[in-house]
Amino acid sequence: MDNGCCWHKEQIAPEDCPYVRPGESELLLNRKKRILKRCFECPHFMEGLKGLDKDPGDPVSLVPCLLDELQALRIQTRELSGQIEVRNREVKFLHEVSLVLQTSVDRDEVIAMALTAVTSGKGFGLNRAILLLVDKERHSLKGYFAVGPGKEEDAGRLWREIEDHNYTLREMARLFFEQRMAAEREKFKGLLEKLSTPLSRGDHLFIRTLNGQLSRHVEDLSRESGIDPEQIAALGVTEVVLVPLVSKERRIGLLIADNVINRRPISTEDLHSLETFALPVSFAIERAALYERLQEELVKLTEAHQRLQDQQELILRMEKMALVGKITANIAHSIRNPLTIIGGFARSLIKNIPPEDEKRRHIESIVREARRLEEVLQEVLNYSESLHPTFDLWDVNQLATGVYGGLREDLELSVIDCRLDLQPGLPMIQLDYKKMVYCLRSIINNAIEALPRGGSLGIRTSGVGDDLQITVTDSGPGISPDVLRSVTSPFFSTKEEGSGLGLSLCARILEAHGATLDIEGCEGDGTAFTIHMKTPKEENHGSTSGG
Repeated sequence: MDNGCCWHKEQIAPEDCPYVRPGESELLLNRKKRILKRCFECPHFMEGLKGLDKDPGDPVSLVPCLLDELQALRIQTRELSGQIEVRNREVKFLHEVSLVLQTSVDRDEVIAMALTAVTSGKGFGLNRAILLLVDKERHSLKGYFAVGPGKEEDAGRLWREIEDHNYTLREMARLFFEQRMAAEREKFKGLLEKLSTPLSRGDHLFIRTLNGQLSRHVEDLSRESGIDPEQIAALGVTEVVLVPLVSKERRIGLLIADNVINRRPISTEDLHSLETFALPVSFAIERAALYERLQEELVKLTEAHQRLQDQQELILRMEKMALVGKITANIAHSIRNPLTIIGGFARSLIKNIPPEDEKRRHIESIVREARRLEEVLQEVLNYSESLHPTFDLWDVNQLATGVYGGLREDLELSVIDCRLDLQPGLPMIQLDYKKMVYCLRSIINNAIEALPRGGSLGIRTSGVGDDLQITVTDSGPGISPDVLRSVTSPFFSTKEEGSGLGLSLCARILEAHGATLDIEGCEGDGTAFTIHMKTPKEENHGSTSGG
């Protein structure tokens, strides 16, 4: 196999082989290296190889050299094949993960997928993953979520279950998100609380890593400065990987991963893979958080739009009601004057007619119906007026006495025994006297109507702390629970001739005063109406300034 080929020479000169390139002087002195690197490019050498079976002399010395190279190539091929298989799995894995990360706008779903990917055997295969998120309101790096078995037997059971069902990564993440997320959060609650760290602690290992935006492989946490011993004890492991989650210079959080169960050493490849993985996870978490805030703002905007629409409708209703009120007031005033004259003459006539006279019964009917019409007119007028009260300081005892005096004749005609129980020394209170007189008259008139055959009625004033009360009680038939629920609704009445405006208007007037009306009673046991008013913080016990 000579045929002008120099392969069999231990050393050659540069002119002996045109295939040795400048700078490859070591090949001139080393036969084996020259054969493996350059001789296979030489046509003379390849021609000589074909004739080896005919000339088995010296060329046999090539065999060990070629066998060594073949063995090395086989090993290299196996390694490359394994690497290709790993890369294929990683590509498939990243494709699965990216589908969720790119399409999900639920932050917890994104986090469930990310941490499942870190801990799954079909993903990065680490035992445990812990996520700390930046909490801007509390200015801290807050423990948010963790995934992983709590102890070794849990790990074995979990890994067997995954292997038996042959779940895809996406299926595992979905099952975890839907079925186990709440339980997992509760399981790691104590650990997450202990790992939470104020952002102001710039010397802390977690905060340094987050601010530095560089991943770290910590082989022994106990040798690191700036991490609390309680946090190391809570982790239960000394070797961890810390990967900051950052999106366009914005700090999102910190990913902590370890092998707390099998204690397998964490490799440089693990660190690099997690670094690559952290970028899309950071973007996905931020996008989900932004979507969540957008939804909140959309809800606020929708509510604001609804309030604006309601206000516009209210303005239109008020304009219509103002027009109706004006017309109603004109009609009511036109009716009131002759009605007052009729009622006044009837009351005067009845005083001079003895009880046994047949005419008295007819005149009593005139008085009663005139009073009812006057009340209806007053209710209509009050309902159509603005309910913005004109406040002044008044004495509630004077209010109660004045209303009682105005209704004394009606009480006597209805054979009702009325008792006044006024607590002395009550503080003055801000109120619209005219409207409060209307409220109290309406309540007492309701009590009078509940006593068609006479009975007893009480008007009591009292003060408990800053609560000033006016209570009207009657001995009437009471009120059923169904009626009690609707008694202050507009136009609700149990009487065929009633307008249903009296107590409804009372409730609205009291609301404008910051007061409330409580109604208590049951059938057969009378009724109690109590007006609750708040006394002013600076009590004024001087003389009445109104009326």
